[in-house]
Amino acid sequence: MFEIRTHDTSTPAEGDLEVLQRFVNLHQHDPATGDEVPASTQMYRTFLLERGLLDEEERFGDADRETSRALSEAMHARVRTNAGEPMLAEHVDRIDRIAQAAGLHPHFQAGGPVLVPEAGGVRGALGRLVAIAFHAELDGRWEHLKECADENCHAVFFDRSKNHSGRWCSMQACGNRNKVRAWRDRQKTP
Repeated sequence: MFEIRTHDTSTPAEGDLEVLQRFVNLHQHDPATGDEVPASTQMYRTFLLERGLLDEEERFGDADRETSRALSEAMHARVRTNAGEPMLAEHVDRIDRIAQAAGLHPHFQAGGPVLVPEAGGVRGALGRLVAIAFHAELDGRWEHLKECADENCHAVFFDRSKNHSGRWCSMQACGNRNKVRAWRDRQKTP
């Protein structure tokens, strides 16, 4: 039995970007090894239901889990571009395919333009996540997303520092662990 990570201590993103941030941070832990394992079918479904992206009567199967996982991986890759890493064409293609399957189209409303999926169900839910990323890229919030610099953590966090110098998803956990490790390394050096 895998342990589900239900508490995300990373700094929450602003507005609807927080939903996408939490989506890409979904994972489980193998209690035997402590290793991160991709989220289960039920974990993805529950997340989408709780965030109002999917209706209770909608089916969510193993193929939907794989599409969700592919979107999560591609969004992680997109976040890493904020640190200067190049994004592979396969990740761009995944995001584009999911957007196309959702039938995203612009819609102008009183509160401003939005991208709305024509598709319902899981396709529409994942399309809404792509739309959130698209808007965040346009309004500049996306550049605040970072992946934790801890080698054992892959959490995406929202960097609220004035100079965008944040490195860890949580100063209390990953940041403290890395600072203690660095201090110990310095103490070993003559």
